[in-house]
Amino acid sequence: MELTGEAKNVEYKQDYSKTILKTICAYANFHDGYIVLGVKDDCTVVGVDVDKINELKLSIENAINDAIIPSPYYEFEVNQIGDSQILLIKVYKGDHTPYTYKGKSYMRRDTSTIQTDIVTNQNLILLGRNLGYEDLVSPVQTLTFNYFETLMKKYFQITSLSDDLMRTLELIHNDKYNIAAALLSDENPINNSVVQLVTFADTGVGRIKDRLTLDSSSVLKQFDDCMSFYKKHINVGEIIESAYRKTVEDVPYIAYREAVANMLVHRDYSVAVDARIEFYSNRIEIISPGGLPFGMLKEEYIEGKLSKPRNRKIADIFLRLKVIEKLATGIRRIKEQYMNQEIKPSFLVSENAIVVVLPYVKESLSQIERINTEYKDTNFSSDKEKIIYNLIRQHPMIKRAEIQRHIDLEKSQTIELLNKLRDSGRIIKVGNGPATGYKILE
Repeated sequence: MELTGEAKNVEYKQDYSKTILKTICAYANFHDGYIVLGVKDDCTVVGVDVDKINELKLSIENAINDAIIPSPYYEFEVNQIGDSQILLIKVYKGDHTPYTYKGKSYMRRDTSTIQTDIVTNQNLILLGRNLGYEDLVSPVQTLTFNYFETLMKKYFQITSLSDDLMRTLELIHNDKYNIAAALLSDENPINNSVVQLVTFADTGVGRIKDRLTLDSSSVLKQFDDCMSFYKKHINVGEIIESAYRKTVEDVPYIAYREAVANMLVHRDYSVAVDARIEFYSNRIEIISPGGLPFGMLKEEYIEGKLSKPRNRKIADIFLRLKVIEKLATGIRRIKEQYMNQEIKPSFLVSENAIVVVLPYVKESLSQIERINTEYKDTNFSSDKEKIIYNLIRQHPMIKRAEIQRHIDLEKSQTIELLNKLRDSGRIIKVGNGPATGYKILE
């Protein structure tokens, strides 16, 4: 056995003491781990008394059986290192949480074992019953589901969102709405479901340009509102290269969409902390309250090959409505959007939050900047007006529909901006009907 130092799932002890019972509880509650007896904290091997190993194992068995409720699953293993023998206690994650020592449950924080807080202990109790926070009864039962029903009608051609269908979707249990249903409702009375969106003027937390608070609304509407906020603040355009049109975005829309969907599906709604989406001049940060779901390792999350949704019912609805394409693909889809970029997205995982950082894509910045700055005149009434002018300079006789697709505006808005440019004497309209195009008035 190679001794590499203590970690979250490894603890060294020179001698046996009953303090290891807390660590055994922590492993049984959250993840597999092992305790090594006969090794100091600095990895110095002192070994255990060979003649007393069986006696030591019996003492540990009796202590576990007497003091830990319920009994966890563990195994002993004796290893030889040099001239010394060490004793491993391998502890496996249990299904009957919480595992307690003297009535208290424990968890690992880095290389230390600490007592769980009230919220974590409550989650362990639910986990032991094969339940999650979303399975609890909603504190409010007078709920409406117009937004949810509209989407269900669109994708499944249902006539109404009946109680029978809600039971099938596991949103009603024992004739009561659960918290998953409350999160999907128009009222969304769950106080811990707030999403804050903020746009800063620069790369740091300084002047705020815009902000939006999403509360008391369905998590499905929250998703759509997050997408609208992106379109409001992120440059999205198209560059015509030869016969092809190429969409460019400061931050890939698909990456943002996946990160927001992951946040709404996997955030810990039992924690009284707002989710945040922060827009900076060089990146977007999506901050999801709560660490990883119980039993999921950081490496598994970042690799994106394992899905363990904290809110299974919400995940199922998002999957049915095609908000997410498939479980366990979100992280990989985010990474794919940056495959050809030097700068990559970051995934910062702690016990209390997950932060996804989506940097600006260099290609889109240079392309958009070229369009925005090619013409230096500052007397435009809006940035959109300036972008349209530069598009017409680059592509004489460009059609109104082409301009509209470039800047993602409605027809009426595009016509209004074109008319302003004509009234100011910057452009002229050439032709009539479908052949109508626009040129710069030199």
